Amino acid sequence: MNNTIDKYIDYIENKRKLSFNTVSSYSMDLKKYAEYLKRKNININDVVETDILNYLVDLEKNNVSVSTIARMISSIKSFHDYLFFSKICDIDPSKSIKKPKIKKETVEILTEEEIESLLNFENLDTDKLKRDKAIFEVLYGTGMKVSELIDLNLSDVDFEMSNITCSSSKNKRVIPLIEVTKKYLKLYVDESRDNMASDGEKALFVSSLGHRFTRQGLWKIIKKYSNKANINKNINPTMLRHSFAIHMINKGANIASVNKILGNTNLASIQSYINCIDSNMRREMNLKHPRK
Repeated sequence: MNNTIDKYIDYIENKRKLSFNTVSSYSMDLKKYAEYLKRKNININDVVETDILNYLVDLEKNNVSVSTIARMISSIKSFHDYLFFSKICDIDPSKSIKKPKIKKETVEILTEEEIESLLNFENLDTDKLKRDKAIFEVLYGTGMKVSELIDLNLSDVDFEMSNITCSSSKNKRVIPLIEVTKKYLKLYVDESRDNMASDGEKALFVSSLGHRFTRQGLWKIIKKYSNKANINKNINPTMLRHSFAIHMINKGANIASVNKILGNTNLASIQSYINCIDSNMRREMNLKHPRK
């Protein structure tokens, strides 16, 4: 079965051109699915709908989240669809299986005061401090994803045109730099980046080892400064992106423009931000309305 999965992964990667993250997720999901079938001595050609349902029940018993189960169902359905149309299997046992409804999570953001506290560096007298300040200013100042920030090269920054090119994701875009973001990014590039980077390193932001950051390495920096700022929230990189979007819209920015800056492909993807804004408005009305 592993050979069949490998052929399927090759198909979605090279023929369907699915994203790297989707291919990785499907590959991981199907390996777990194959392990389950092997434990139950079920051949892939003999799988029926009940077998898949039993597998999903098994996942629920092991406290796998609803969102993960929903993704696994997508992986399994896509795989069986491939097996059926490739004539490897005579039936598609997953055809009638539906994904569970996922409860929409509330978007958690930082207040503008908390952002100020997080970005308030007492001094910038070392290369690392200048780098860390620039990282926070770019994350909050552009709304880009951490994965996009990590993939930035020095050549992606154009100080003369005051913009930064985000080209690592499928939604390549040029993001304007506001003056404060540009100021601290330029300080890092002019005074610290070359001191920290290894010879030939192209990355804009580099670790203490002189190489491109990993997600884990960048997350540690964010955690370090959130603890310093005494912010009683479980701050993560995505929270800065959410905060950027909602603060912009609260200040009157056009929703479509914010969506474009974020690199989202459609307006529906910002619906959670709008819901959060509506919630904040209701809270403000209840707290501050003069007739309260």
